[in-house]
Amino acid sequence: MNKLATKYTRKGKKYNKKDLAKKLDGLAKKVAKRNVYVVRKSEPGYDIVDYVNKKICVQNVPFLNIAERACKSFNKSKEPINGNHMQRHVDKYFKHYMDLQFYKHTIKTSNDKVKVFTAGVRMQDSLDMIKEAKLHLANF
Repeated sequence: MNKLATKYTRKGKKYNKKDLAKKLDGLAKKVAKRNVYVVRKSEPGYDIVDYVNKKICVQNVPFLNIAERACKSFNKSKEPINGNHMQRHVDKYFKHYMDLQFYKHTIKTSNDKVKVFTAGVRMQDSLDMIKEAKLHLANF
């Protein structure tokens, strides 16, 4: 059996330690300025939270994959994020979801044909608005 050379034969590079320390310090300062956003489970849905100061940026995002995707895009951004735009779409989604539950109950329990027809039409409008809100949320 032949033995192979096991010693490292190349010389190590000489680094300028002061210059390297300055670069690392500058990089650490840039990273420390940026906010870190994480997803946290809440009831109902998920919250997007600023990890450093524990402030909730967006509340009750209905789907985990949308919350994670938005969190990833928030973390890529170099300036602080204002989650009001996303929060409006989340609120619209839940408003129409609750309206949908009300219309379903009205259709099941009502004996008046006019109320049932009206609830059916409004239910269809709420379904369309839920789809639109979900589409807007998916684009974050």
